[in-house]
Amino acid sequence: MNKKISLLAKFSLVLTVLSMISFGAATIYSSTFSEGYLLYYKRTSSVIFAVQIVGLICGVIGFITAITGIVVQNKNNSGKRICVSCTVIYLVFFLYLCTPTNCRFREKYKRISCASNLKQIGLALQQYAEDYAGFYPPENGAAGLEVLRKNDYLTDYGIYICPSTTTTKGKDGQPLTEDNMDYIYIGGLKSTSDPNLPLAYDKAKNHEYYGNILFANGTVKGFTGNPWTEKIKERE
Repeated sequence: MNKKISLLAKFSLVLTVLSMISFGAATIYSSTFSEGYLLYYKRTSSVIFAVQIVGLICGVIGFITAITGIVVQNKNNSGKRICVSCTVIYLVFFLYLCTPTNCRFREKYKRISCASNLKQIGLALQQYAEDYAGFYPPENGAAGLEVLRKNDYLTDYGIYICPSTTTTKGKDGQPLTEDNMDYIYIGGLKSTSDPNLPLAYDKAKNHEYYGNILFANGTVKGFTGNPWTEKIKERE
């Protein structure tokens, strides 16, 4: 019995170390890159996210194991102390994840994912333009992007949703509407239009004091400030 209890404490300690290393490595690694780099090299961003997921899984399992160890290890004081220490570490860590600083850190990745969505929308629009004499869909808003979905240029509903929102994505076969997409599309432009003209951009609710803009030439840029939408007016 004591051997099993000792193994439980060791297992909790190992998971604690693994989760802390995973999150620490992801944080340090990502801090060396700019948002533009992470957007361009999406594989790098995916690796960072995967490491964080591994850390989170280890953390959840380790926390459950530590709590179980506290309950079970009545006669094994050393094992119980290890489990109590791990529990305290996890509680402090989970509180840290809720701090404003860390929330801003997570928002950074959501902004990158959002810009990636607009980038993919831009690629689909360019493919459409190649088939229609250089013209993008003429309708504004959801109706214009629905042309992409309906004609199989971009059918993934998740791409039309900003990761910083709680918008529910559309279901298979459901048309895109203003309620199940998070981007504003400006119709009537061409692939040869002024590259500084905005083609699609974040709805104001997507981010706080920030927005991504897709331009007519397919590039995506992020802008900060309040209101950041003034950048759109400057280019119209």
